[in-house]
Amino acid sequence: MTAARAVPRRRQGGGAVAGSKGDRPGIGVGVGMSARRPLGAGDGGAPGRLIGEESRRPGLHHGRPASRPGAGLTMAVVLGLLAALLVGCSRTPGPDAVLRQYLDAWESQDYAGMYALLDQASRQAVPEQDFTERYRRIEEGIERTGLAAEVRVPDDFRPEGDEVTLAFQVRWETALAGAFTQAYTARLVREDEGWRVHWTPALIFPDLREGDKVRAQSLPARRGSLLDRDGEPLAVDEPARAIGLVPGKMAPDSAERLAEALGIDPQAVQAQLEQPWVEDDLFVPIVTWPASRVAAREDDLLAIPGVLVSSTRETARWYPHGRLAAHTLGYTGPITAEELTEERRQAGYGAHDRIGKQGLERAREDALRGQRGGRIWIERADGTQGPEIARRDPQPGRDLRLTLDLEVQQALERALDGGAGRAGAGQGSGEVGREAAAVVLDPDRGDVLAMASRPAFDPNQLADGITAAEWERLNADPHAPLHHKALAPLPPGSAFKPFTAAVALDAGVIAPDTDFGPSPEAWQKDASWGDYHVRRVPHPPGRVDLLRALVWSDNVYFARVGLALGVERFVQGLGRFGLGEEFPFDLPVPPGQVAGEGGIQGEIQLADSAYGQGQVQVSPLQLAAMYTAFLRDGDVVRPRLVLDEPASAREQGGAAAAQAGDAAQGAPAVWKEGAIRPETARVIREALRRVVADPTGTAHALAATRGWTVAGKTGTAQVGSGERAPRWRWFAGWATPAGSDRVRFLMVFAVRQEGAAEEGTPNPAVTRARAFLEAVPATARDPSDRVTVR
Repeated sequence: MTAARAVPRRRQGGGAVAGSKGDRPGIGVGVGMSARRPLGAGDGGAPGRLIGEESRRPGLHHGRPASRPGAGLTMAVVLGLLAALLVGCSRTPGPDAVLRQYLDAWESQDYAGMYALLDQASRQAVPEQDFTERYRRIEEGIERTGLAAEVRVPDDFRPEGDEVTLAFQVRWETALAGAFTQAYTARLVREDEGWRVHWTPALIFPDLREGDKVRAQSLPARRGSLLDRDGEPLAVDEPARAIGLVPGKMAPDSAERLAEALGIDPQAVQAQLEQPWVEDDLFVPIVTWPASRVAAREDDLLAIPGVLVSSTRETARWYPHGRLAAHTLGYTGPITAEELTEERRQAGYGAHDRIGKQGLERAREDALRGQRGGRIWIERADGTQGPEIARRDPQPGRDLRLTLDLEVQQALERALDGGAGRAGAGQGSGEVGREAAAVVLDPDRGDVLAMASRPAFDPNQLADGITAAEWERLNADPHAPLHHKALAPLPPGSAFKPFTAAVALDAGVIAPDTDFGPSPEAWQKDASWGDYHVRRVPHPPGRVDLLRALVWSDNVYFARVGLALGVERFVQGLGRFGLGEEFPFDLPVPPGQVAGEGGIQGEIQLADSAYGQGQVQVSPLQLAAMYTAFLRDGDVVRPRLVLDEPASAREQGGAAAAQAGDAAQGAPAVWKEGAIRPETARVIREALRRVVADPTGTAHALAATRGWTVAGKTGTAQVGSGERAPRWRWFAGWATPAGSDRVRFLMVFAVRQEGAAEEGTPNPAVTRARAFLEAVPATARDPSDRVTVR
């Protein structure tokens, strides 16, 4: 047996072009074409032509006379032999080398280089443009990402005659159907220019014949669902139908009319119609909608010439509750060219995949997306199905069960909208230009039971696709409807004062009965402050100790506490609550801060920071987590949003993921242990109870909340300067069902108010907190008790 040598090929990236239609059901990529024009004899000049014409070397003859008779003849013989030797060494490459050159060009998608190595008969049969277009369309259609070829020839291979057949194999890598290997044979013929490849469609795929087509079909994977803690669907994949056009049946205005009917940019429709695979009789999908949505408009759509509504194996993302929890859930959309990186191509993404764009849909993309499948097969010239080339079955994504409670979320959104109407699908805006955010935690476990931001958006509209003008309008809106304000750092105002108090108590700077003595409503430490004064709102006369300072929200008192602490102890004490650190959560949350990069600059900034102004910023979610320290004897709980974490994420998440796993079994995940002493937590807890219970307290309106006992702290933080500067109004605290000693909800509400409030105007954060509690029956089951660990 003759030994064979394997010549491995280096792997080359493929580069399927963004915008290809390889994952469309039934895309036809033709491979049977007739000759359109003959090529001139000199076309496609190949490398390796004879180079023996210059066999004489310069300097062999420079008029040197012969040394003896007959020397000229001898020299002629020598030169003749030398010329023959040079010609023999300069012959064109052998057939195996030419085949390797051809495969090198294929690996790098150098179709012109491939064509240059074809024999004359092949080039007469197939023009170069058709050859190039054929390869390009097929490789785009199957979403080639790589190709590696290997030629196997015997060690003693010597070509005989003018024709040889060589075997090779190709490993394809595709985003559509994964990797697969094909075995080929190539016929090479000897021509005047050397060995050349005789081309047939079987050099694309071995089973391909003249007139056949390559078909490619995506087999979509079901994207994992987002479920509330009881399994209620919040984001699901539903059966979908494709709405599109058949170019040969369109009227001149069909594309424009369809774009208007779908509410999308006409240019997006035109771009789909201009793709290279499009033919007059092929269906060109434009959008994919849930079947129920299509059914309501199908008759109107079909009245447009050329429109076709097709059944599809695909699914569409559907958010059954509309804008409910929209910022937290996020939305999906078509992957863009910028998002379709080489890394994503290698991970199996294609040009027509959908990807998470915001919220959990984006943060948990790897778990939710699954792995789409695909199949590639040959369709014979007579329309019958030929052999299947490759197939990869889809792998569904993982369902994620969240900590959100649908009933609690609905109550929260109704409250943010002013307590009227129904949150969710079909509801009007209800924001009247107001920005707001709210978070509701289970303080025992850190579970986020509800979280919302205003203004909101309907993720169904974004998932289906919106016009460029509508997208620009959303992004230009000064109230930022796409921005998750519950996760955004905001100035907390007086809702921050309990932390200044706790740090000072732990440091021994003050005691609960500390009284700094009488002070005016406009106060400054000394004349060195110039015109700057700390101002407080009027409150009843009398002694001001720590408890009354919190009940009445006395800015002057806390400015003096901050000065007594000093910058170092103030910053270090707040750092124990996690301010200034990365905040651990299932969605990105910018960390809170005590001051900017330069730190606290001077006494005035220190005084302002102590009552939650200056440069202090914290998100509503992080503030809620910090407030758990007052209920858990000093421990700050790590909030979580996902109950069922994918195993791979737990393996990669280290200690934080391990804590999350413990929490799923009932143990709370503590982020900051012992941020303050237990006795300090008890003092603050009692003070915040009085803020509501005391008739002179700033949150006394919550004392009348039906079925609940409430404690907490209000806050007002001015943004900018001047009387008409906007303000963030806050309430942060907790609620216990009447007759119970267990806190059910820890809540933070933040509402932006334009300009100064009129005297006697209620704090909108307080009114929304009350509306929320009264929308959630106290007799409802405790969400913590009905978590089922799976």
